[in-house]
Amino acid sequence: MTKGVSVKNKEKTSRTKMKINEIKFKIVLIYWVMLLEGDRRMEKLLEIKNLETAFRIKDDYFNAVDKVSLDLYRNEVLAIVGESGCGKSTLATTIMRLHNENLTKSTGEIIFNGKNILDLTEDEMNKIRTKDIGMIFQDPLSSLNPLHRIGKQIEEALIYHTELSAEERQKRVIELLTQVGIPNPERCAKQYPHELSGGMRQRVMIAMAMSCKPSVLIADEPTTALDVTIQAQILDLIKGLQAEMHAGIILITHDLGVVAEMADRVAVLYAGEVVEIGTAEQIFKNPQHPYTRSLLRSIPQIDDEDADDELYVIQGMVPSLKTLDRQGCRFANRIPWIKDEHHEHNPTLHEVEEGHHVRCTCYKNFKFEGEENNA
Repeated sequence: MTKGVSVKNKEKTSRTKMKINEIKFKIVLIYWVMLLEGDRRMEKLLEIKNLETAFRIKDDYFNAVDKVSLDLYRNEVLAIVGESGCGKSTLATTIMRLHNENLTKSTGEIIFNGKNILDLTEDEMNKIRTKDIGMIFQDPLSSLNPLHRIGKQIEEALIYHTELSAEERQKRVIELLTQVGIPNPERCAKQYPHELSGGMRQRVMIAMAMSCKPSVLIADEPTTALDVTIQAQILDLIKGLQAEMHAGIILITHDLGVVAEMADRVAVLYAGEVVEIGTAEQIFKNPQHPYTRSLLRSIPQIDDEDADDELYVIQGMVPSLKTLDRQGCRFANRIPWIKDEHHEHNPTLHEVEEGHHVRCTCYKNFKFEGEENNA
């Protein structure tokens, strides 16, 4: 009897130990999965170092992008903001190598998968476009070929980058059109671009950009000329597809409302230079550079009772490539009430808090015109 009880106790103890070991194993497994997921989230997809892109005007070259350095990580949205003419789209098309190399010069480094994109041949670059780096262009009507049906245009990337059969490609086209929320995708695949609305054309552009599941997606003004309802749908769509593919997104826009909704980090571009960079929270809650503060002040404030009825307008305009004074603070001539000695002769980026950098020391003394008198 005692022997039987002893055997049962041993079996019970053995089962308990097995359960404890199983729990320990699960805890260790969860820990390693969390570590790997953390590493994956911090994985650097794209590294831009001292990038310069210059356009030829007559016999001289003028930088539209000037010594820009940025990093893009997996699962993040990096917004590039600034007025028209600041170099946002030029930065995007330089990453994609879409410039006429007879009329432009690009120097610096764009590191992707351990290689400098600027050193790749055209054949090597063609293997990366769409497959590894996708792009949603600003104007879908001019980007889509008016002579080809939608299905054929989406299928082109699949022919070049995959080994799918014709039947499998057609299924993938329908799958992509369904994924981006197009009703009756079979009909849409047979239509031409002019037969679709602006929102539908933008969805097609997203389907094309996502067709090969790239790890980097560049969205250049993806909601331009769309009404507010369609804008929200397109942004939700991009966010959803990003979560599914764990992609890094470079979002180029002048719409700060879109940035607040979408971005993890924000780089503010002015006259070809990064003048401020930080997390979205840092940029919106603690903006430092006069240009960033001016952009944010020019947004209509509906819920601010103390706000003036008159919208704030930034003085002057973004200088042209030919007339731009490249010595000193490039924003200085648009804030003439700030003394020259408050600007740096050769402005550099200064860290104001962890991950938050601002160019030129003028931010320390900046006040909006009239603020000192009202103080």
